[in-house]
Amino acid sequence: MYVLASKSGIITGRRLAKKLGLKFQIDINKLNSESSIVIRYGNAQQLPTSISNDTDCNSRASIIRASAKHKLSDYLEDTDIVCPKYFPYRQGQIIPKELGENFLGRKRLHRAGRDITVLKRGGVIPVKTEFLVPLYDNIIREYRVHVAFGNVVKVMRKYPIDDKADPIIKTAAFGWQYKRSAVKKVQCSKAMIKTAVKAAEVLGLEFCGVDMAWSGKETGLGNWIIWEINSAPSLNTDSLNLYADLFRENLPERLNEIRKPNSNNSGSKPSS
Repeated sequence: MYVLASKSGIITGRRLAKKLGLKFQIDINKLNSESSIVIRYGNAQQLPTSISNDTDCNSRASIIRASAKHKLSDYLEDTDIVCPKYFPYRQGQIIPKELGENFLGRKRLHRAGRDITVLKRGGVIPVKTEFLVPLYDNIIREYRVHVAFGNVVKVMRKYPIDDKADPIIKTAAFGWQYKRSAVKKVQCSKAMIKTAVKAAEVLGLEFCGVDMAWSGKETGLGNWIIWEINSAPSLNTDSLNLYADLFRENLPERLNEIRKPNSNNSGSKPSS
């Protein structure tokens, strides 16, 4: 029985597997025909024909949907969820009117958003820019909302590391980091919870980290915006323990039978 993780989720995936008494792998082709996947942690590799025991926590299809952040608005278009539309761009083409005067450019969908640049209509578009994305006004607060099995289980608010943090591009690469925030202290928390849970449901994810922001009413949308959805969220020790307990409670009986660490059976070899 395995946790199958993506390369970006390798550290958390390995720790989670150890916590649950499962084996760990990042390459699905190294599993044998007797292997069964219990949790896919961001890994969307196609199942070989020799293996029939895949998981729906999270399914391969749901991870593919979550990973394609440039298509997220398409997946959510039949809902009332606000999500930025990614406009494919080639040098010299006309800038879509929907983007307004100021917008964002992305050279590649890089982890931590290192590729994001703020652009202006009529200005120079950097070479190799692949997507143009709306720049929303009056973004007051940003969060990572952990959704698991239909509920919000943890909320992390994003804060600047120091006074050099970028005031517009609020990513780790530009001086921002997440800190835990109580759900009851998050303004408009009922709407936030509804939005995050709905997004996870539409994509078919049993668990995920939803990156979202509140756009204020005065000059913004007066609504929650979803930036992206992570099917392999990074977990600190407290979050890892929380997720492990949730998996034990919600996954099939074969996982529930595995004794928790520190029990009399904690030293036994993980099952196949």
